[in-house]
Amino acid sequence: MSKCHVQELSKVWKCLLTDARHAFPQLATELERDLIRCERQVKARGIGVFLLDLPAIGKHLDRCLANGEYIPCMLPLTKRMSHGPKTPRFLGGLWLLIFDPDGRLKEEPDIEALFFLRQLLLFAKKYKIDCPKSAVSTAVVEMYSHDATLPKPKDFWSDSNIGVDRSGYTGFASSMPLSFGTDGREHRLFLVNLDKVSRLIASALGVYDPADWRFKHGPGAIAERTGPSNKFCWTNWSERLEMVFPIADYGYHSYSSWGRDVAPPGLAFTKRDPAAKRLEIGSREPGSRLVAVPKTFAGPRLIAAEPSEHMWCQQSLLSYFATRSARSWISRFVVFDDQSQNQKMCIAGSVTGSLSTIDLSMASDCVTPDLVGNLFRTSPKLLLALRASRTLFVSQQLTNKVSETLVLKKFSTMGNAYTFPVESLAFLAIVLAAVLTHRRKDVKLEAIEDLIGEVSVFGDDLIVPTDSREAICSALEMLHFKVNTGKSFWSGNFRESCGVDSFRGHDVTPVYYRQHYSGNAT
Repeated sequence: MSKCHVQELSKVWKCLLTDARHAFPQLATELERDLIRCERQVKARGIGVFLLDLPAIGKHLDRCLANGEYIPCMLPLTKRMSHGPKTPRFLGGLWLLIFDPDGRLKEEPDIEALFFLRQLLLFAKKYKIDCPKSAVSTAVVEMYSHDATLPKPKDFWSDSNIGVDRSGYTGFASSMPLSFGTDGREHRLFLVNLDKVSRLIASALGVYDPADWRFKHGPGAIAERTGPSNKFCWTNWSERLEMVFPIADYGYHSYSSWGRDVAPPGLAFTKRDPAAKRLEIGSREPGSRLVAVPKTFAGPRLIAAEPSEHMWCQQSLLSYFATRSARSWISRFVVFDDQSQNQKMCIAGSVTGSLSTIDLSMASDCVTPDLVGNLFRTSPKLLLALRASRTLFVSQQLTNKVSETLVLKKFSTMGNAYTFPVESLAFLAIVLAAVLTHRRKDVKLEAIEDLIGEVSVFGDDLIVPTDSREAICSALEMLHFKVNTGKSFWSGNFRESCGVDSFRGHDVTPVYYRQHYSGNAT
């Protein structure tokens, strides 16, 4: 690891410690000792102190705030003094302004001390740096292993000859086994309610007609490694796409352009360049390409670069979901491009405790095609469009520990333009159905609107009523999702959602030092 990163982060941490000394002059001597302890640890362990060790302590601090007491742990830099307070010796002065010596949370903890402590621990949490190759390999292996645990999708998703009427999707209640906790009746009631909520969501979205929506390219990478740099120069258009998105109507700005590049010779409207290679519809089924994007030093973010023609059509579906949701009651619970609703409710939940924050592990990798099929079973045109633009397999050259090609059991990957809205709507349906089931409410639009201010969804960041939290978690796990208990909060007065950390109504979110500073003004 380059020494410049270590030196840079060390300087930033030293400056933050200087700010803490000015805020708490009575701790000046002790904080000076903490600087020496940190420098000694960095010399021994390197950059991992800032990118792994300190964030891990910060995560443990958040859990202690939620539990109302400090719980000793074995993390680096958390050793306590012999016969001293239960809290760590490192940054001990700040710890003792938040917790009593016996570990209990103070009745009136010093909020400024809490902010500085979290700032010192978490400042480099989101520092962008290439992680070790071993971490990339591990992430890919985990992705493959997790996908293998999902149920095999129905043939509807791979065979374009199967119509919606024979898709096999008749609803959650008639297609899922009865095993909801220890009460099968509770399970069945939830699934029946989930079907009702799904119908209401589909009705609010309305019919999808590709002619009504804008087609465009996305900003990210595409699956094609070679070929023309102009994304509008199509090199492939699969038969599945052609059935829903005819290239003559949606792939070209005019029939003249289509006739030049694609139409059979007898239908060509303009002279064809003899040297040009004619695009053949249905010539091959494209796959996406797995890319590792820097996230944290612990591991990368895996994104699948979609085929250019798939992304072109996926953007149309993204526009449909965003626009129709914004014009309906769905917008009171989900806003795809605005996190402020979650953030405000996160702060409110940290005061009253009536709202919990739930985070999910590998959320997009857990959305199954069958979940989507049942969710949108009453919208046949939408279901056909989702099938047509869904990529069936992903290829990777990031590690040799797994095969180069993975036939996907998950519905879609990060990188697909409609992954985010589809997963958000799926989580909304599950949460609403679980809450109404738990509270014994009939699924009607009036009952759903009564939950405004109690439920909010932004991707896998969920704000839910605390009284229904267990029912919601059980429902999510039944549908192959995994609750990230390390980042979910329902007890005490600490909450975290959509980039906001709140304690008793105070925003204690640290400022993150995100990337290496080159010294340039731009």
